[in-house]
Amino acid sequence: MCGRFALYSNVSEIREAFKIQQVRWEPEASYNVAPSQEVAVVVNRESGRSLEKMMWGLIPFWAKDDKIGSKMINARSETLSQKPSFKRPFKSQRCLVVANGFYEWTKTERGKVPMFIQLGPQRLLGLAGLFDVWKSPQGQDVFSCTIVTTEANDFMQPIHGRMPLILAKSQEAEWLDPATPDIDGWLRAIGPYPNQEMEAYEVSRLVNSPQNNSMECIQPFTN
Repeated sequence: MCGRFALYSNVSEIREAFKIQQVRWEPEASYNVAPSQEVAVVVNRESGRSLEKMMWGLIPFWAKDDKIGSKMINARSETLSQKPSFKRPFKSQRCLVVANGFYEWTKTERGKVPMFIQLGPQRLLGLAGLFDVWKSPQGQDVFSCTIVTTEANDFMQPIHGRMPLILAKSQEAEWLDPATPDIDGWLRAIGPYPNQEMEAYEVSRLVNSPQNNSMECIQPFTN
């Protein structure tokens, strides 16, 4: 599961990292991004790659109300082509959720403690995501997304049994392209992100509350 992450890189860094052609939204730094909040995503448009905002928690186009979004913050990669909520977006509405790192809670003798996982302090992550567009009762288009998860690699296994599907730069174009053939087979073939590029460290329990949103959330915890 992925229930919290951080994004603090500026728009210039995001633009360069993901080869963005159009910026439709400039996210503010957030060290404790939580479900139902606005997140930065990369999508393919006719004009090229676009940086946009969406609500975290996918609302299927057929939903009766938006409450279902709170249950749709993650989507298991193994069942994307089977679940009614994800089957259609998986085919043609794929995105990258932009992050610097994500949080996961692991069991210790001191209880559950939060860990911050990243690919290095200056590297951005492209998390595989799906999006949909829901029409509100007021007639507004609501764009929302979910983060795809996969089985944990050997590095993450001691922390948690699952992890977000982090895409390598060489994989991003195929994920974003709605015309990629046999996307289900492609997804099964890529596997979780390589162990050797990941690092993790314990952080303060401040991150347990979404109301806490400062650099302290990502600072290494010291007794």
